Amino acid sequence: MSTITWLGVVIIIAACSFFLGGWFTKKRFKQEELEEQAHKAQSELEQYRQDVADHLDNTNKLINKLKDNYEQLANHVAQSNSLLTLKKEVDMSQPFFSKETTEQLHASLNQRPERHATHTLHDSQPADYAAGESGLFSGQKKDNEQQPA
Repeated sequence: MSTITWLGVVIIIAACSFFLGGWFTKKRFKQEELEEQAHKAQSELEQYRQDVADHLDNTNKLINKLKDNYEQLANHVAQSNSLLTLKKEVDMSQPFFSKETTEQLHASLNQRPERHATHTLHDSQPADYAAGESGLFSGQKKDNEQQPA
């Protein structure tokens, strides 16, 4: 074989090696790029999981706080209810008025004329109103009223 043949084979092998090396290098760069994207996606996923965990923890704290507030409110209402029911129970062993005063009040109430009336007339005026027209409804015009201009 001659030198030219050997030189041609070397050039052909060099060209093939160049193209094969470029092809493998591109493939390797794409693989590294894909690995980089996979690592980035993995880190984003971990960050997202951490954010969700923090959010759920915060929500749990707020729910516990709401539950505690509700329990405090329920206890407050129960205490208020018990206090109010205690005040409703009046001790009748010690009346407000003495026995004599109570008897006098009952006697004076029975002496009132409106207590003895068995029927009431709806056409008559109530007892605490003045008879006839009075005040604004007397029909008399005041002298100091101003006439509209």
